[in-house]
Amino acid sequence: MTGALLAVEGLTTRYGKRAAIEDIGFELAERDVLLVLGHNGAGKTTLLSSIFGLVPPSAGHITYRGRDITLHDPAQNVAEGIAYVPQGHGIFPRLSVAENLTLGGLTVRDRNALPERLRTVHALFPILQQRAAQRAGTMSGGQQQMLAIGIALMHAPALLILDEPSIGLAPNLVGEVMQAIGRINREMGTTVVVVEQNIEASLPIAGRAVILKMGRKVYDGPPGQLRDRNYLMTFF
Repeated sequence: MTGALLAVEGLTTRYGKRAAIEDIGFELAERDVLLVLGHNGAGKTTLLSSIFGLVPPSAGHITYRGRDITLHDPAQNVAEGIAYVPQGHGIFPRLSVAENLTLGGLTVRDRNALPERLRTVHALFPILQQRAAQRAGTMSGGQQQMLAIGIALMHAPALLILDEPSIGLAPNLVGEVMQAIGRINREMGTTVVVVEQNIEASLPIAGRAVILKMGRKVYDGPPGQLRDRNYLMTFF
C-alpha cells in the first residue's frame, strides 16, 4: 500500500478474546472523504479508535504519510496532523465557546497561526462567533457538534476523523453539519474519515464508502451504488 495519505492493512483489534474488527484494510487518498457504515456493534468506533491510537490494535499496520503510526498514541497523532471528534461532541460544557476554541489551539506551536485558524472556524460556523461568550453546554446539540469540529480544526489537521457527527441531531441540523463537513473537505483540502448511521445524509459528501459487518469489511467502493437501497441492504 503506497501513495495514500492513510493506509490501513490487516488491522485487527481485540477486546479480550473477541475481535471487534478483523483484517480491515483500505487506502485513503489525500483530499478524499471516506464514509464508514455499519450497524451498531459492527466495529466502526473501534476502527477509528485504533487509527487514532486510543485502542492499540492486536495486528496489522496503519501508515500515515508513508510513516508507520500503528503504535502511536493520540498526542503523537495530533502532532502529526490528525484530529478526532468522538461521539457526544467532545466539548468542555462549562467553558464558553471562545474558551473551548482557545483550548483547541493550545498544542499548536506556531501561535501566530491561531488568529487565522479562528477566522476560518468562524467563517465555517458563524454561530460560534455569535455565541462566543455563551457556555458551551447550554448550546443546542447541533451547535455543540459544530463547536467540537471547530476545536479539531484549530489544529489545521490534514486528516479529520469524525465518529457519528449527526447522532442525536434534529433532521434540519444533520444536513447543516454534513454540508459543513463537505466544505471542510473542498475548501480546506482536509481529508476526512466519517463514521455514520445516517446513510441518506452522509452519502452525498463521500468520495468512497466502506461497510463493516460484525467487524469485517464487506464493501469498499464508490458511494453512488449504495443509493440503491435494495443493493445497500445486501450488506446489512
